[in-house]
Amino acid sequence: MFRFLAAVVLCLSSLPAAADEVFSTYADYEAFVDTKMKNREFSNVISRLGGADEYTPQQMQVLQGQLRDRVPYYLTNADVAKRVELENGFAQEMRIYWNDKNSYLYYYALLHQRDDGVMVLQFSINTRAEPILAKF
Repeated sequence: MFRFLAAVVLCLSSLPAAADEVFSTYADYEAFVDTKMKNREFSNVISRLGGADEYTPQQMQVLQGQLRDRVPYYLTNADVAKRVELENGFAQEMRIYWNDKNSYLYYYALLHQRDDGVMVLQFSINTRAEPILAKF
């Protein structure tokens, strides 16, 4: 089951960003991602960052359930563990979410700071750090 979940979650890294919402500021993006991830609202994150047109509501419900099974408690802490500034407004970042029950969740994003705000071009969510770190 875990290998299946990891494969499903890793597929999120290739979701296109077509017609996705642009966040007005980096702070708006950060507040959205941190709040939703800490509250385990994974389907909201997936939908808003690019998965709304990739999954049916039933598939989204399955993903939400699988991630909540792997992370059974609310995540109380969040921090950027790694950020790499690229050229021309592009950046990569790894965020880690955790709690005092030893639940950890890793998030990767490829971002583009544009004149109209911040766009998430690619993202990934995983319960293991290695697949996220490999993106750098």
